[in-house]
Amino acid sequence: MKSWDRVLEALARMARQRHMLALRDGMIAALPVILIGSTFLLLGAQKDVLTRYFPGLAGSGVGQWYLAHTAQILIPYRLTMGMLSIYMAFTMGASLARQYDLPPLPQGIGAVVVFLLSTVPSRIPIEPGGAPTWVIPLPSLGPEALFLSILCGLLTVEASRVFIKKTTKEPSLEGGVPQAVTDAFASFLPVLLAASVMWGLRHLVGFDVQKMLISALKPMETLGDSMGCVVLVNVALHVFGVAGVHGISVINAVFLALWQKFLAENAAAHLAGASIPYITAYPFYQWFIWAGGAGITLPVPFILLFSRSGHLRKIGRFGLIPSLFNVNEPILFGVPIVANPILAIPFVLAPVTAGIISFVAVSAGLVGRPFIEVPWVLPCFIGAPLATQDLRSLVLLGINLGVSTMIWLPFLKAHERKLMTNEDS
Repeated sequence: MKSWDRVLEALARMARQRHMLALRDGMIAALPVILIGSTFLLLGAQKDVLTRYFPGLAGSGVGQWYLAHTAQILIPYRLTMGMLSIYMAFTMGASLARQYDLPPLPQGIGAVVVFLLSTVPSRIPIEPGGAPTWVIPLPSLGPEALFLSILCGLLTVEASRVFIKKTTKEPSLEGGVPQAVTDAFASFLPVLLAASVMWGLRHLVGFDVQKMLISALKPMETLGDSMGCVVLVNVALHVFGVAGVHGISVINAVFLALWQKFLAENAAAHLAGASIPYITAYPFYQWFIWAGGAGITLPVPFILLFSRSGHLRKIGRFGLIPSLFNVNEPILFGVPIVANPILAIPFVLAPVTAGIISFVAVSAGLVGRPFIEVPWVLPCFIGAPLATQDLRSLVLLGINLGVSTMIWLPFLKAHERKLMTNEDS
């Protein structure tokens, strides 16, 4: 028991680690940008669906207008997900600054400056025959630079933390100066230092930090998009959950940036007409493995509705509607599944099995790869086809739910017998 307590304590410390929290919170803060981009991507990515399945509509006035204006419809996507790394540099810098009680806005803006200095602008004419203009190519601001933007946010704030702490004894501005002015001046020198280092490396020495990061992290991307990673993630997440640790917070701190990078690159590949590169973008987990919440618990309230235990029937009725919208806390704590050695087995086994089935199906081309972020509170039978733009995803989802039902059923029956014994006594 003492060993188990030490494990839980170590996991809790990991979940509270400053950089992990900042990475998690930074990605979550950037989600509105991703969702806005995904909304317009969903609207602008229907050309193939329209021409293949609705040729009559495609030939109508409305269809012709849509086909002629897809580029304009996709502009919000290109200025949100297409520039995701800029937003992530800001949110990462601001989130880590909050962890250190530093002013978040100057740090976030400083991180953006440092990140932009890692790019190389080009001087080209915008219009034929026009004067050359300095431009930054969008791909250098998009998902391929996501890890660099995170690094810029981290290094900017770490430099500011050391510098500002060392200068706290310096005379401060007085006389009713607004706090925002004080914060801006306090952040000026450390941000200038970080920006100068990046400028020197990229533009004087010619060292391409982004290229180095891409090469260094390529093995991690390969491993992150593998069946082994799917199994590892789900085992870890659900073991944490059974132990009472909020597993998704720990897992997101480690993997969310990678999954969102996969998603953004999948979206860019789809729009370019290229093959979609990654299987395990975040919607892969959300819609095929975590249907109804962690543990693929959507079948559980339906099973409980027919339980002989009054307690379980009540939990089934109470948890049914939330589970349809992927909120399963009433199930986790009402049954309970948390800290329950019997139900811990299906809670881990069902999502691992669903993950293996889903990875095989998607990698074999039986179901399309996800490339659109859909709000997680939608029912899974709506989210899966929207994220993949493939109706075959409903078949895969149905198979996963059927298999998970068979996994959950005997263990829930065993738990029911235990409760019935207690109720009878």
